[in-house]
Amino acid sequence: MTFKHTILTAALFLGFAVAPTFLSADLSAEARSAKAEAPSAKAEASATAVGNGLPVVAERYYRMLAKVRPLLFWISRDDVGGARIGWLGDQGGSKGFELLIGSDPARAPRKINRWGYIAEELRGSTASTLGVMKQSNEESIEEAKAKLGKDTGGTHAFKAIRATTENGQAQADVLTLQAAGDLTYRDVGSLLMMVDGNASTTSSKTVKLPAGTRPGFLLALSDLMANPKLKSVPYVYNGTFHTLHVKGVDPASMRLNGLNYTNLVRARFETENQSTRERTPFEITYGTTGPLKEVPVHVMYQPKWWFQVELFLENDATTF
Repeated sequence: MTFKHTILTAALFLGFAVAPTFLSADLSAEARSAKAEAPSAKAEASATAVGNGLPVVAERYYRMLAKVRPLLFWISRDDVGGARIGWLGDQGGSKGFELLIGSDPARAPRKINRWGYIAEELRGSTASTLGVMKQSNEESIEEAKAKLGKDTGGTHAFKAIRATTENGQAQADVLTLQAAGDLTYRDVGSLLMMVDGNASTTSSKTVKLPAGTRPGFLLALSDLMANPKLKSVPYVYNGTFHTLHVKGVDPASMRLNGLNYTNLVRARFETENQSTRERTPFEITYGTTGPLKEVPVHVMYQPKWWFQVELFLENDATTF
């Protein structure tokens, strides 16, 4: 799986690969209590938007459930990580979104550490994107299992994307970051500081934007959720053009953590790479009114036939 594919089509589920042992192993008492004791990623993540950084005006936290299918049946493990979504904005009408998501090695069996961060900002006709993720290219359960055995000690590789859109053009740079330690999502601020200082550009691409093309996946997704009449939106990511489609929308309700959520819709989306015609489906259930309007309550994404991720809104949570 390429960096572009993972950080883009995953956008709500960046950079993460598991093996069956990830789900079948029992969590120790120490691991089960780590969630409450672990330091929060909130401060670093909230302070690391693109460029000067739009302020965070709202944020929500999510619990992650992961599933693998070695053969015919799914095996699942709950609360192995989570996600944080931030809504950015200012009084001048600028807006943006940021996402931090991944596994928590303090809670995950075998201390699996897969995570990513992405932020997109739109200020008038100028847009910026910044993303980082732990490098992970596994295409099968066997590759994922083999990779786990190598994720100890030494230098650890991370990938970053830095893009700007201005005057009808989008430029994107993909960079390689080398960290002395195996950084977790709680270290996102430290990793982002390396983008300008200790990164080597591995590729760069500049393209002209057709009219109506959104400058990022999260911004395109936001437009579709805010405008029910829209059925598809073109966008650019890493110099490649895509289309985000709405494949269906149905009324929904859910009960999570003892709370009933109503006035929801369950929307089925699909990204399409306009060059390769590769399609990637995912599903989001979100609110239509009140404080949960356009806020995901449940997300489901299956990047591989053998791997599925679900996110569940954690009401009143301040970390994950």
